Amino acid sequence: MTRLSRPTTLSFEDRLAVATELAIRMAEAGLIRPDRFQVAPHDIATYGAITKDGEELGRDLARYEAWRAGEAVCAALDDYGRMLAERLDALQVRWAIDNDIRPRFQIGDRVVWPKVAGEDNVGTVTGIEPGARYSILHDRAAASGSTLRHLVDFEACRAEGEPAPPRRVLTLPRKIGAALSAWLSIEAMDFAMRTSIMLP
Repeated sequence: MTRLSRPTTLSFEDRLAVATELAIRMAEAGLIRPDRFQVAPHDIATYGAITKDGEELGRDLARYEAWRAGEAVCAALDDYGRMLAERLDALQVRWAIDNDIRPRFQIGDRVVWPKVAGEDNVGTVTGIEPGARYSILHDRAAASGSTLRHLVDFEACRAEGEPAPPRRVLTLPRKIGAALSAWLSIEAMDFAMRTSIMLP
């Protein structure tokens, strides 16, 4: 079965493999005691994340696993987030190759991609990158003479002037919604009966 959804997270096994690589380097540098080496990769994989820097990870390891997270240890742990990001990038490149993901837009095309908040970004495709991503020159960067490019997933882009896809609205499953509606009706009837009894 073709997997069309882009992988956006790493499995624990992947995170553990990256943590093991880092732990070996740290042990060779004398930053992990030999008696802690067996559990160190699991500790790092459990508390580490792409978004955590070495100081945050070191603080969590000290708090929950009794690590001695000094400055040198935190500096070494700082590599973990970057290593995870590289692993995820490689996973997405493999996903794009395995599923023969092809670009909808070509170099020179005008595209729009969403911001977290505010108006959409608008720019020009300047390259097709591994992992099913466009390299895009934002209009503001072009106006200022900047060479900064944005890497944007294929599926996040639409043509300039193309309407944005409707936002998904989360709804309760039909059976749950019907049951909830029935329960509310019964509660309302019960309240009405109690109120009528209390009235003179």
